[in-house]
Amino acid sequence: MNLKLVFILITIIGLNSESCVSQKKNTNKEKTNLSRIKYNFNPAWKFVKENPENAEKIDFNDSSWDTVSCPHTFNDIDTFDDYSLGHHDGEANQWRGTVWYRKHFKLPESDKGKKVFIEFESVRQIADVYINGTHLGQNQTGFIPFGYDLTPHLNFNGDNVLAVKVNNDREDHFRENFPLVWNHEHWHPTHGGIYRNVFLHVMDPLHITLPLYDNLETLGTYVYADNISETEADIFVNAEVQNEYNENKTVSFKANIFDYEGTLVATSETEQDVKAGEKLTFSTKTHIENPNLWYTRNPYMYSVQSVLLIDGKVIDSYNTPLGIRNFKFDKDKGFFNNGEHAKLHGWGQKPTNAWAGLGAALPDWLRDHTFQLMDEAGGNFIRWGHCAGSPAEADMADKYGFVTLMPGVSGESEDAGETWDIRIKAFKDMIVYYRNHPSIFIWEGGNWAESEAHYKEILNIINTFDPNGKRPMGNRRADVKNDSEGYISIEIGTEGWEREYPDLPVIESEYMREEAPRRIWDKNSPDDNFFSHPNIDKNTYKITSEQFAVRQVQHWWDKMGRKAYHVGGANWIFSDGTHGGRGQTEVTRASGEVDAVRLPKEAFYALKAMWRPEPQVHIIGHWNYNEGTTKDIFVVSNTAGVKLYVNDILIGENTSPTSGYLYTFKNVVWEAGKIKAEGIIDNSVKVTQTKTTAGKPVALKLTPIIGPKGWLADGSDIALIDVEVVDAKGQRCPLAKGHVDFSITGPAIWRGGYNSGKPNSTNNLFLDLEAGINRVALRSILEPGNITVSATFQELPMASVELTSNPIDLKNGLTAELPQVYEQVLTEEPMPVHIPDIPEYIPGKTNKSKLFTKFSYTGDGKAMLRTNMHWGKKAYTDMEENYTVIPKYLRGSEYIRTPNSDNRYWARDQLQFIAGLKMHIYVLHDDTVKRPEFLLDDYQDTGDDIKVGNVVMSIFHRVAEAGDSIIMAGNSDGDAPKDCRMYTVIGKVFK
Repeated sequence: MNLKLVFILITIIGLNSESCVSQKKNTNKEKTNLSRIKYNFNPAWKFVKENPENAEKIDFNDSSWDTVSCPHTFNDIDTFDDYSLGHHDGEANQWRGTVWYRKHFKLPESDKGKKVFIEFESVRQIADVYINGTHLGQNQTGFIPFGYDLTPHLNFNGDNVLAVKVNNDREDHFRENFPLVWNHEHWHPTHGGIYRNVFLHVMDPLHITLPLYDNLETLGTYVYADNISETEADIFVNAEVQNEYNENKTVSFKANIFDYEGTLVATSETEQDVKAGEKLTFSTKTHIENPNLWYTRNPYMYSVQSVLLIDGKVIDSYNTPLGIRNFKFDKDKGFFNNGEHAKLHGWGQKPTNAWAGLGAALPDWLRDHTFQLMDEAGGNFIRWGHCAGSPAEADMADKYGFVTLMPGVSGESEDAGETWDIRIKAFKDMIVYYRNHPSIFIWEGGNWAESEAHYKEILNIINTFDPNGKRPMGNRRADVKNDSEGYISIEIGTEGWEREYPDLPVIESEYMREEAPRRIWDKNSPDDNFFSHPNIDKNTYKITSEQFAVRQVQHWWDKMGRKAYHVGGANWIFSDGTHGGRGQTEVTRASGEVDAVRLPKEAFYALKAMWRPEPQVHIIGHWNYNEGTTKDIFVVSNTAGVKLYVNDILIGENTSPTSGYLYTFKNVVWEAGKIKAEGIIDNSVKVTQTKTTAGKPVALKLTPIIGPKGWLADGSDIALIDVEVVDAKGQRCPLAKGHVDFSITGPAIWRGGYNSGKPNSTNNLFLDLEAGINRVALRSILEPGNITVSATFQELPMASVELTSNPIDLKNGLTAELPQVYEQVLTEEPMPVHIPDIPEYIPGKTNKSKLFTKFSYTGDGKAMLRTNMHWGKKAYTDMEENYTVIPKYLRGSEYIRTPNSDNRYWARDQLQFIAGLKMHIYVLHDDTVKRPEFLLDDYQDTGDDIKVGNVVMSIFHRVAEAGDSIIMAGNSDGDAPKDCRMYTVIGKVFK
């Protein structure tokens, strides 16, 4: 795995440096005592899952409440425990309501006279914040950082109490959950709580403000590079400074730029008089020679330290990330990073980032662990799904080189009234907070098209608060409204079949939304509660891990990889979660490349074999079959050819991959021993993978995973333990399954793991293995100590592992130990070793019509526009069924061939277009299927029928005016019969 660098924020500055320092080896830095303190406010809160009266008051008795630490959710024990409801509905059976948190703390005498601010990285969903009984305000975004000034209300001679009332309730249907339409398990599991970090900032009354626009209306710093080349770059630093003294101050401002090694490479300074009570911006410009540029494959980070001085004494300082990069999104050639072409490939990810047994409350190093996995698999792009990712994850995108598509908060609608007011304010807050991150390349205005007035508001915020970011703005599903024309500057597509804006670059937001659990290898392997599951007929998807991996390759290549003009896009989604699946055999939406405890599926390795730049080859599956098994073997490789061997005998050589990277070897006969694949370029073996037949299980193996600084006894840190069955050689037995029992001693809370196909499997001292392995978690408490975990499985010897949780320096509710993440991870990656031939792109060649304008289809299969409907025309893209006898009024119409494979697929936005002219629209519907809502609401049954093959379809009709947005959902809002037909659509000019 190639890892990249994180830059540790520097706590020393150079006060005697020249105005423009260009010698990188200048290490003459003077240590100073910086007056700003950032406390970790996460540990030791009191919590109750009730709504008592007067809980905000300082003298309220909370001694009987639980002691918890943040990040915290009160839904960690009631998530990943119910079967998916199907139809894209999320996990609904979670506790929802109002709870309280209270934090007791004392500030040291040295902080007296300072300014004290509280920062919440976000709270789900509604947070009312009180300090010593005074209500400070309310935040309803659930995903955007916010803060308050505590100073006027603090007691420096005794106890202080910060109280937070939290509510995560919602209406039953996501479309009715106003005003917070995004707070619904249809989009995100409703894991309520203070689920991200909390910090206390203590600083001088003369200080650089925090980038917390909500409530405080402060901007912090704005740092950007311009005039960038390999030989130079100009760095502009703007810092908002507030003087809360009762007297004017003459202030010197210095901007120090450090490279990742901590060497001072440039500095600039200026001086201004700041009046009492005034808030103004200091601006400087400096110059870096021969800068290290930020590439997705080499994300080099600088740090800018902004310093305030009075009479030469440091009063305040603040660190801002800096990545120096040029970029371009080209409508015909894709994405360029510092002039270098880069295809973007990665994932959409829910910002709740939920984990089985833990919910959405994760320590930062576990979020970092997820990024490391995405990086290992070759990712360089992330789209946060509908709402903003966390501050820690923005830092991780910077250091791992992930181009980021960042939204504010959104459901899937054009909103008005209070909902829009909350959304647009959250968008402003998000821009201010995140605008300095070099990894953010695109602002997402929303998850649905907006009105012209709303687009103007969005662009006004970008132009006001990020005027030099040069980032494009787009809305997913902007194609549903003509109002989008002239306002979006990049097309954010869905499922990647067609571009709708030929004059704009296109990037994919959600593709490959199929689902498959990790536990079911293939149809030649023993079933593990999947095909034999009593709910299997309710699943939209009935595919194995092998099929899921193969389809990952096919979807990537066909939708984005082979299109020279396509920027690339986001596979939906990286980790399994409870946010709305279509498989009722699972407790998750199983569309991730890793499962809900981040154990990789075969699809993870398939994408790695496509996307990593170094030579890669991966044989999908295992090599433990029954005698007589003959099966196709699928190999994914980014080389130009693959040779396959069984027990060192050459089975075949394939130099003609399908979908760019997929090498298929037909009818391979299994033999115990080993199977080997060699990746070939120019007749030379560049990479090899061997899979060996595992022997009988002989031992249970326990492997701990802890954070980079150890397991911290802070009350919220997590330790993971992998439990797997191995043979006499220590290799995993891939078909092992069955019940494991655990025991634990020592100061920790058992969190357990989950089984993807069983309800109520979380938080138990037992768990089933899946494909030979599973993973459990333990949470620390505030008491350090030694913890022993033991496990038993069938007749194998007991296995044990010992862990130690380390104390933290916690005094009076405060600690200066910030959340741990992985550091020093920068590694420069090479250019791709081999790129398959990509068809020439001819600009302007499109599959459009005058009737079905901005046509898009977001199902799993491919839909196509066709003209001149008549006898003998093919009805579906994936069936040999033709129209035969048709009513005269349909002849000569334009029509849409839909894929019949989507006959049981549901999505709200499955088929969409804008009427180019006033037109008749006809929908042919199989009435063995329950008529969907859109058909009942907008269309009338003509009474006519048409026969397609042996199926009789009813004809429904409506008239659309030119410019009308037509949106059709899936075939049925409920379960559809197994052998039903997908609807088809016909259009004809109104006369």
